[in-house]
Amino acid sequence: MSASLTQARILVIDDFQGMRTMLRDFLRAMGIIRIDTAANGKEAISQLRSAHYDIVICDFNLGLGANGQQVLDEARMHDLIGVSTIWVMVTAEKTTDMVMGAAEVKPDDYLLKPINQKLLETRLEKLIVRKQALRGIEEAIRAKDFMAAIAQCDQQLKAPGVVNPQEIQRIKSELLLTVGDHDAANALFQSVLAARSVPWAKTGLGKVAFHKEQYAQARDIFQQVLSENRMFMEASDWLVKTLDAMGDAEQAQQVLLDAVKLSPNSATRQKTLGDTALKTGTLDVAQAAFEKTIRISEFSPHKSPSAFTGLAKVFTAMDTPEEALKVLAKGRTAFRDSPEAAIQTAAAESAVYKKMGDTEKSEAAMASAEQLMAALPGKVSPEVAMEVAQNLLALGRKDQACDLMRDLVKNNHENATISRQVEALFEQADLGAEGRSLVEESQQEVVNINNQGVLLAKQGQFLEGAKLLRTAVQNLPNSEVVIMNLCGLLIGLMRQEGKTDALTHEVKGLLERVGHLNPANKKYHLYLDVINRGE
Repeated sequence: MSASLTQARILVIDDFQGMRTMLRDFLRAMGIIRIDTAANGKEAISQLRSAHYDIVICDFNLGLGANGQQVLDEARMHDLIGVSTIWVMVTAEKTTDMVMGAAEVKPDDYLLKPINQKLLETRLEKLIVRKQALRGIEEAIRAKDFMAAIAQCDQQLKAPGVVNPQEIQRIKSELLLTVGDHDAANALFQSVLAARSVPWAKTGLGKVAFHKEQYAQARDIFQQVLSENRMFMEASDWLVKTLDAMGDAEQAQQVLLDAVKLSPNSATRQKTLGDTALKTGTLDVAQAAFEKTIRISEFSPHKSPSAFTGLAKVFTAMDTPEEALKVLAKGRTAFRDSPEAAIQTAAAESAVYKKMGDTEKSEAAMASAEQLMAALPGKVSPEVAMEVAQNLLALGRKDQACDLMRDLVKNNHENATISRQVEALFEQADLGAEGRSLVEESQQEVVNINNQGVLLAKQGQFLEGAKLLRTAVQNLPNSEVVIMNLCGLLIGLMRQEGKTDALTHEVKGLLERVGHLNPANKKYHLYLDVINRGE
């Protein structure tokens, strides 16, 4: 028995007391003493928030509430576990749905019941050796120092006798994509494929092409991956994103239909199918997908009010607005503590009442949505902002819709997806030319501000440039481009006039904002590296 295993801290998650006791006894017999248990998903998440575990042994079926797949999903989403944590899924089921669901969240291993001590010990011994090497990488990732994490990956790959090179390469590739170094990521994927054809590396090439907006190339790569391995769901999801970017909603819908046949229990994929089918007017498919999403995501971290508003749109289009209002009422109850969900629901209700010919209630619902939005300046998601704008246009309030969409485009002026969606929104309202002009003018306004700030920086006028961009950031609190240019000017100012606590604090605050908006921003990681190293 290795010292690493006996010193590990382990969490056992199972809804049956007998199984928890049996697994705990197995672990104690191996010499492990730091063992905690949880009887359901809620307890498990609470334990994971309060302590760092080296190993988690989790049953797939956990009774009422979240299942093991959803617990792992939530743990990853909220960084409660890292790349060095071992997650072993345990199940008595052998159904295709379960196997596909478990495989999609990528546990390190999964064991079929019945389990004996020898089997568990053998698996854990192999996993602990592989995972121990990742601790330095995990520490750097937790510190958001992704450049250091990449350096740790390189160090591990050069070490003699490395036991998990492909796992480290995969982690490094994800880090490179996160920091936006697409050329380095592409080179890594090519080197992996030169040695062995693996679907994750080929899919990685498609991701690089997608990020470079080379959509036809990305589509061809993802289709090739699926022709070789139709069960590789990640390639399927990226193919859908690519087809959506190319405006081919019908083909995207077919890919999604094929995917949900293979793996039906992904809430995000079912919701995407609902959205896509709504776009193509295939209302029966949209209804089934949204209803499935609501059903399987009740305890999922991917639970979304958009599934309820989407289903309401389906019923409205089917001329059953009363059913739409019932769905929205359920959504309001399910997300009673979310102001953003309340905005989305109120905007959707406005559309339903308009369909019913009740102008007074429609206007009142929209007024409620606008009032709630005013209380959350700069904090409403693009999806919700577009939902509100769409209904403002339907009510004939074009000026308010245009103001809302100008702010959205200016805050995301380099985001081609959002620009396309805004243009489509206006096209749907028979205002296509006006929508295209709004997007183009809004983008150019931000480009002009940025160019002026960059010019001042090149001239060494960092103070004047910072003053200009500080005002711009106040007006565009979610524009990562403007924020990052302000960071560059402030760093230049520190180099010119000396570092101060006030400037350092300001830069760190701006970087934290960008890290929340888009952790894949390349400049974000470069500037974070500069600040962390005190240059």
